[in-house]
Order: sequence, then structure tokens, then C-alpha cells
Amino acid sequence: MPDQSSAHSTPTKANRRNFLMLSGAAAVASVVGGAVPAAAATETIGRFSSYPFALGVASGDPLADSVILWTRLAPEPLAIGSGMPQKKFPVHWQVADDEKFSRIVREGQTFALPEHNHSVHVDVQGLAPDRWYYYRFRCGSELSPVGRTRTLPAPGAHVEKFTISHASCQNWATGYFTPLEYMAEDDLDLAFHLGDYIYEGAITAAAPRNGAPITDEIRAQCKTLDQYRLRYSLYKTDKGLQAAHAAYPWAIVCDDHEVSNDYAGGANQWPSQLERRAAGYKAWWENIPTRLPAPVGPEMRIYRRFAVGDLVQFDMLDSRQYRIADNDPVVSRIGDVQEKWLLDGIKAYDTTWNFLAQGQQLGGVTTNSPTRNRIYKAYYDQNVSPIILSGDMHWTIAQDSLLEIPRADSPIVGSEFIVTSITSTGDGPGSQSTKDGWLKNPWVKYVDGYRGYIRSVITPQGVSSTQRDVQYITRPNAPIWDAQHFHIEAGKPGIQLA
Repeated sequence: MPDQSSAHSTPTKANRRNFLMLSGAAAVASVVGGAVPAAAATETIGRFSSYPFALGVASGDPLADSVILWTRLAPEPLAIGSGMPQKKFPVHWQVADDEKFSRIVREGQTFALPEHNHSVHVDVQGLAPDRWYYYRFRCGSELSPVGRTRTLPAPGAHVEKFTISHASCQNWATGYFTPLEYMAEDDLDLAFHLGDYIYEGAITAAAPRNGAPITDEIRAQCKTLDQYRLRYSLYKTDKGLQAAHAAYPWAIVCDDHEVSNDYAGGANQWPSQLERRAAGYKAWWENIPTRLPAPVGPEMRIYRRFAVGDLVQFDMLDSRQYRIADNDPVVSRIGDVQEKWLLDGIKAYDTTWNFLAQGQQLGGVTTNSPTRNRIYKAYYDQNVSPIILSGDMHWTIAQDSLLEIPRADSPIVGSEFIVTSITSTGDGPGSQSTKDGWLKNPWVKYVDGYRGYIRSVITPQGVSSTQRDVQYITRPNAPIWDAQHFHIEAGKPGIQLA
């Protein structure tokens, strides 16, 4: 996590009437990426061509006393520039105890800057731990939708239950984000998104999503910053995605399609690819509720860790930026620096559970991986049984994490849930022969080829997870069902089908 010691938000007792009146003096606020001078608050706002909060609101990367609030001004989201003039706009924000905003606990003013595509990242500090809050923004005479967020329990505090989901791979052109509509209604404390938030490739379908109109500019393969920005705008107009973001905070990492299919770091980078990566990272940061600082060029540190009281430590990895070929017995697949950070911090917090969240698994389901072997041995030697959350594969695969795959008699180190996609590869159930092939391996406990997400309830006694599937995504309004329940008992590595 970046150092937050110099950022703070000043509490006020302003009431709702004060919020609806845009003050000429800026309140003290913290902005990820840098503060804005208060004197600029007197700048005239003017009228918008349409509703400026068309992309909704979001929150993310919560801590015990703070959370990041996000929005982006976009009255014409599917046009280059989103219909915004090239000037900064003052944006007022509020956080309250209640949905009616009768008990405001924090508020302030920041600026939506043209160099950040008029996105806003507010680090609201001084909040109480383990609490739900409501938040909203105002610009000019326009009020944003209301979002709900929460802080984490204080470090070391006893926690009896914490509920998460994890999801990945949402291709707008392939189908409807129906799983996210259901996820928005789920009783969660935090949602993890493990990459492929967008797909960068050309949209070639003649009439995706029952003929939704999209221009040639939006259809083009993403290579420039404007093209990536348009693709995010397209995705973030989805009401299911907006609803899930507004329901609770998210923690997000990238995979490959935020830049280009199967891109990797290391020595195989060339100038045009680095330029493309810089554009992809910049657009990702502009559209994600993250406390990471704005990227500089083609580099952005995405990996990070945090804890939920005494219950669970979460380590989030970057699967692509530092990636090296996996057959090297010495050089790390995830980069030597990131691997050392992970191994040095296995017991960074004194918690019952240790979760590892990543865009792509550390090694193949049935193939040997030197990097994975080293990492799993480090967990094993420290008597830590990790639960690993992965994305990328468009299948749900629940498996025991063996010390040395594919040695079936190898000790069980932990458990892994590779989550299926939100839409990618289309309607399920997937190839039966592919499913049967994986299930021949005794460490693979369950395989599912429908679209959906996984919800996990974490307690001191165990982790209970559920694969939630939708029947189809090529048409809207698909029904959902709980396809499979899983349980992991504390102190006993390995997945039990429940």
C-alpha cells in the first residue's frame, strides 16, 4: 500500500442543505494522485450536456479507518473525452451513517481533472472500523447515485465472520453481466475482481447484446489511451456492474486483457508494447476504485496486502507485469521482487486464515511449476495453509494445492478456487470431455463450465464457499442457482464438497 500518512479528510457537521449548495471554498480532502489547490474551487462549473454520473459510483481498497471513493464525470461516456471540456471541475463528496444522509460523518471537495479523464479518487480517512457507510458526489446541480461501502475491522480485532466474492473475465461483447446483477444483491463485505475487467480486442460481432449501438471508434482494438478509455466507458455503462460496485467495496487486480491478450513482462517487451501497456494501465487506474497511485508510464505496482482483524490476511498478486517463462527453475514466474515480497510476508499479520488472490494461477492444473513449488514449500514450511483465489480460465476448478503437482501423493498445502468467468466463452456448461479430463486428477475436486462467481463465508472455524451459476449470459435475465457448496476446516487443508 502507498504511504497515506500525509493525506487526511477533515470532518464537518454540514447538513444536507449545505451539501446541496456548492461552497466557494474547498473543504480539505485527500485525492489519490495529488491534492488540488483550494483556490480553484471558485471555478465556474457550467451545465452538462447530459447526466454527468452516467458511469455510477464505486468504492474500494478499504482499511480499518479509510476507503477509496470513485466516480468519473462522463455526460457522453461513449464519445472520446466523454463530453467533458478540458478543464478541472470541483466535485463535492459526502459520507454518512445513513442512506438519507441525515448523519454526515465526512465531507469535502476535490477536483475531476482532465488529465485523469475527469475521474475522482477520494481517500476518506478518519472513519470508524468495521462500519457500513453511504456516500455520494455532487457536481454543479447534479447529484450522483448513492453508494454503500464499509471499513475493515481494526488490525488484531476479533472477527467472527467476513463474506467475500471473487470473479473475473467479463467480456461485454460476449454477453450480459447477469452474474454481477445477482452479486449486487448478495450479502457481501468485500468483492474481489481478479482481472480481465475489460477485453481489449476488436468487437467484431455485428450486433452484440441484441443490437446495442456502438461506434467504429468503440469497436476498434485498444492500443491508444483514448481507445482504452472508450472501452472502459462501454463496460461501465452496464447496470449490473454499476449495481455491484455501489453495493460494497471492491479489491481489484489486473490480468492480461486490461492491456493485451497473454502479454507478459520481462525481456520480451518492445517499445510499442510498452506504450500500449502505459495506456492500458492509465485507463485502468482512471476507472477503478483503487488506492494505488496513478501509474507512471508502463509500470504500476499492483500487488499489495491487508488484513481483516484477526481473521484473514489477503495477499493480492500481479500475474502479468513481471511474468517470466514458467519452466525456469530459478527465475520467478511472477518476478523475483514480487515473489520475495510474498514469501517474506506470509505471516505479516497474525490471522487464522491466509488468502492469496491473483489473476492467473501460479502453474497449470496438471503441470509442474518451479515457481509454484517454491511458494507452496514456503507456506508448508511455515505451517500456513493458504486458500488461493484465481481467475483467467473461464472454468470453476476447486482443487487441493499439492506441494508438488502432478505428484498425487504429495502433501496437501492448501486449497485453490479458480473462478469461472462472468461472460467469457459464452453460455455453459462447457466441454464434458475437458471437464472429465481434469477430474481424472485426484487433487481436482470439482469442475464447472457455467458462468458465475464464488461467494465465501470466512469464520474462525472454517471457510464455506458456494459456486453460483447463471443458466446463460447470451440473453438477459437468466436464473441463478447454487451449483456446489464447499467447506475447508480450519487447521485441515483440503476442500470438502458439501
